[in-house]
Amino acid sequence: MNHEDPFRAVEEWSGCAISSPLRALLSSLNGATVGDLAHFYAPADLLERNETYETRTYCPGWLTIGDDGGGSAIVVAPDQWPTAVYLVGHGSMSRADFVAVAEALHEWVASGCEL
Repeated sequence: MNHEDPFRAVEEWSGCAISSPLRALLSSLNGATVGDLAHFYAPADLLERNETYETRTYCPGWLTIGDDGGGSAIVVAPDQWPTAVYLVGHGSMSRADFVAVAEALHEWVASGCEL
């Protein structure tokens, strides 16, 4: 795996492309907490977090990009832009359990990530 580019490492592991705008947004956030609850993972932490939560197994085609500090993952379709945002419990990471949060990640972040 290419560990020079953390996004490439995640792409190789997951089999999913990550859009350039999503790469740019996550790079700019770089592990920040936005609003009261939305914590975004730094690019260097994406692979480890997705491995830990077994995103590839339970939510193939999706990427965990953060969490709400209360047991739910923030999940997006990494190859789509704009991409919708969903919350899903870490203990039930199934597409059937996704809860829609926003239609566009960048707009959600700009508005302060209200949950």
